[in-house]
Amino acid sequence: MVFVTVFTRFKNVHFLKDLGQIPYHLHRDHGYDSVIVTNRNDDTYDGLKKEVKGLKLRFIRGRGLIYVIGNAKKIDVLNVYHLNLQSFYLLLAFKLFKKRGAKAYLKLDMDDRGFDRLFMKNPVGWIKRRTIDLADLVSAETGDIYRKLKRVYGSKMIFVTNGYYSPHAGQKRDFHKKNIVLTVGLLGTEPKATDVLIKAFVRAAGSRQDWTLRLVGPVDKDFADPCPGDKRIVYEGEIRDRERLCGIYEEAGIFAFPSRHESFGIVMLEAADGGDYIISTTGVPAARDIIGVTKEGCIVPADDEEALAHALKKAMEDGADRDERAAGIAERVSEAYSWKKIVDGLAKELGRN
Repeated sequence: MVFVTVFTRFKNVHFLKDLGQIPYHLHRDHGYDSVIVTNRNDDTYDGLKKEVKGLKLRFIRGRGLIYVIGNAKKIDVLNVYHLNLQSFYLLLAFKLFKKRGAKAYLKLDMDDRGFDRLFMKNPVGWIKRRTIDLADLVSAETGDIYRKLKRVYGSKMIFVTNGYYSPHAGQKRDFHKKNIVLTVGLLGTEPKATDVLIKAFVRAAGSRQDWTLRLVGPVDKDFADPCPGDKRIVYEGEIRDRERLCGIYEEAGIFAFPSRHESFGIVMLEAADGGDYIISTTGVPAARDIIGVTKEGCIVPADDEEALAHALKKAMEDGADRDERAAGIAERVSEAYSWKKIVDGLAKELGRN
């Protein structure tokens, strides 16, 4: 069985994300001949020798349309990502030239705003709907979006959440949590609500000096810190060293992800793997799924500084058994969000007639 993912912006960083892990586990665990078709976006692709041995890359120029037309008869499953014009043309070409029994699999990355845009009565909305129509299988990453789409599209919808790569898989760990509130992301951008988080932290901590807020990630050049000079607030910058970042997750007692809107948020899985208590918002559909698994965390209204401050303060004051609870969080999220388990489920769906 030949499984081909066409994603022309593929880079090394994608080997450990869905773009790399889905075809890799289909190859490793289910015998698929998995190929990723992409432009050359990095000088070297070292991940092929390390994390995803056996996965193949095919380098092309252009957007993949010529490749799909020329190779459609050799492909058993064509996999594309996102509701856009490129996916529309790729799926249309595959439908016209594929062999009998071949399937098209569309993996969506959708939040509540994306769901609303799907039904716009304009050419953009039409393209999005037709793209779904052209696919044989369509997956959503979060339970809320999956249930909404299933009511419209029925049996072609499947639930394929995102997993994560854990360097600690299968290991028993001891945690030693510190009084740290952590966030990771593109700081200062409108979706991430960094301004709301900083003000909520200062409000929650009050006069206490034993808690710090650590912000990891690049900072938008137009961002103005609402509380400059507060030494409890530490900007760490972007951290590419995975071992160092894992260490920060493991130290933090609370992980705050206050986005105004977000399709998923892989960093929440990484934080849960580090045993963090997660506080997120109604703008993050995946938060409901993840906290439902970890049994530790809470969700507040998006863009609500007061509610976020209240949740932070409550979590700061609840230090009982924090290290023991962290171990439980990490264990539960590891079981539920392993790529092997997720791709095993996808393989069953791909095997259905």
